[in-house]
Amino acid sequence: MRLDHIQMAIPDGGEPEARCFWTDVMGFAEIAKPEPLQGRGGLWLTRDGINLHLGVDTPFVPACKAHPCFAVTDLDAILARFDAAEIAYAFDTKLPGIRRVFIADPFGNRIEVMEEPAVLG
Repeated sequence: MRLDHIQMAIPDGGEPEARCFWTDVMGFAEIAKPEPLQGRGGLWLTRDGINLHLGVDTPFVPACKAHPCFAVTDLDAILARFDAAEIAYAFDTKLPGIRRVFIADPFGNRIEVMEEPAVLG
């Protein structure tokens, strides 16, 4: 078994903001949705073997607890990208030895970004 994709919700018309956040800040590449799904709105993205589907949800309610966690090899590099894009982040130190932050996408969906433990010395 393997994880095929992560589905997150965005509001109707949120594609431009989502595209900017996920491609420019998070480094994902947009991929074409299959023809039968193109009329539904949303976006499909990929990066490093991670497939992310952003689907339009009406009415939209951001995910404030449930969230994806993206493991990175250099947390400081992505924090610099967050700083440049003026994206607020909060460090969490509840797991000893794990460097991680929480952010929100442009719509308030919770996202965790952690440095891969193998990188920590």
